[in-house]
Amino acid sequence: MERGQTSAIASPGEVTDLLCEFLEVAIHLLLSLRNIYPAEIFERRRHFNVPVQWIRHQDLRDYVHSALSSLHSWIQQGTVEKVAVVFMDKKRMAVERFIFKLNVNQNFASAMPVNDLEYALRTFLIKLSVSHSLFRPLPADCSFEIVAYSKLLPGDATDKGRLWIPADCSQWQQPPEITPVKSVRSELLDVQLYIEHPSAAEQSPSDQQIVQAVQDPDMCFLCTSPTHLCLTVRRTES
Repeated sequence: MERGQTSAIASPGEVTDLLCEFLEVAIHLLLSLRNIYPAEIFERRRHFNVPVQWIRHQDLRDYVHSALSSLHSWIQQGTVEKVAVVFMDKKRMAVERFIFKLNVNQNFASAMPVNDLEYALRTFLIKLSVSHSLFRPLPADCSFEIVAYSKLLPGDATDKGRLWIPADCSQWQQPPEITPVKSVRSELLDVQLYIEHPSAAEQSPSDQQIVQAVQDPDMCFLCTSPTHLCLTVRRTES
């Protein structure tokens, strides 16, 4: 990733640009790490000067890119508090959530060099790449969704109505088990990445459904593009 003068001070818009780019790269990496798609649809690239897996399948790549691009203005406004990648079983019950909790203080944007910001975000990708021990096996036929959480309705929500819609924020009945992955805290940027799993009390060998949901205090917006694509990968014999 080349940006010319890496010692330049990050402008408010550049902070948001970098954060959205980081989230897009992290989601590509997560989908590769969780193995819900064939390995053949990924290719090795470098982003933030870190080798990562990048989606080659156009429809899936476009979905992730559109989701993060459309969040840009909301993140810059400070209305998005969390972005989640939610993995679901075939009954569309969440079995794992990767939560990116965001807090960008635009008042301090003029005090942080671009290369310092890039370095802070790079550490998340490095940590995520070696965090396999924190993952749990996913059931067969998993799908995923990208969900944004906000305490306030974003001002341009209606403009993005084709892509983002209010989502059902139903949670597990019991508080989830939370596993911290990485956090960066500064006057400018506070980003936390953690994993949520259903608690032991929530899980049942009889696979019984939860009859009562606890509502998250934030409003959720679901990216409406397809999230479980049927992919056909042609293998070539060497």
